[in-house]
Amino acid sequence: MEHTKESLNQHIHHGRRKKLRTRFLDNGLDTFNECEVLEFALGFCIPRQDTNPAAHSLLDKFESLQAVIDAKPADLTQAYGIGEQAAVFLHFLKQLTSYLAKQTVTKAKITSPQQAIDFLAPLLRTYTVEQYVVVCLDTAGKVKKVHNITNHELDMVHVNVREIVSMITATKTAQVVLAHNHLNDDPRPSMDDMQLTRRLCLTFQNLGIKFLDHVIIAGEHDYSFHMSGLLDQLKANTPHK
Repeated sequence: MEHTKESLNQHIHHGRRKKLRTRFLDNGLDTFNECEVLEFALGFCIPRQDTNPAAHSLLDKFESLQAVIDAKPADLTQAYGIGEQAAVFLHFLKQLTSYLAKQTVTKAKITSPQQAIDFLAPLLRTYTVEQYVVVCLDTAGKVKKVHNITNHELDMVHVNVREIVSMITATKTAQVVLAHNHLNDDPRPSMDDMQLTRRLCLTFQNLGIKFLDHVIIAGEHDYSFHMSGLLDQLKANTPHK
């Protein structure tokens, strides 16, 4: 009797997994809710089991799909049905998103502040810690390298100007765009942001490197030092060598 019940459950589960797969192949994820997205994803790392309870458990604990993907693997394993393999797989999805966003950026050409925002915003919105991105460009504006600077704290990052100089000189950079994210929805620069930008104005000027912009992304909002006129003000107040 128990064997028959188990076989029936496996049959029902197989049928549901097949339906999700068919929906995905026909329409992508557009018709999926967050629980179904997780259920479908977990099916790739939890074979021959009903992943619906685990998906519900993750959403009950973390409240949203984004929070699940942003969570640390150790925290994910505290949810029902999530072992180490599933936790690593979900963490991999987060890292894959960041990796692909960066790959897109490195094929970009940035010749204006708006282009810098358009290409960098998707990348910076994938981060859950405050992170600086240094974009190295050639003379034509083609991206040569994208460097990340982070200390993995939740709300700040210490930026070492010497580290930035080392990055850009190693890449033989002609132009630079600096960008970072704010973890709230306010993209306005802080005093620290302005002081750092002023220091970099002097540093890049002495190196003969063009400082195109410093971009701040905060949720769906953005700020450009260049477009606001603040970058020109900081450059004007920077003494020449």
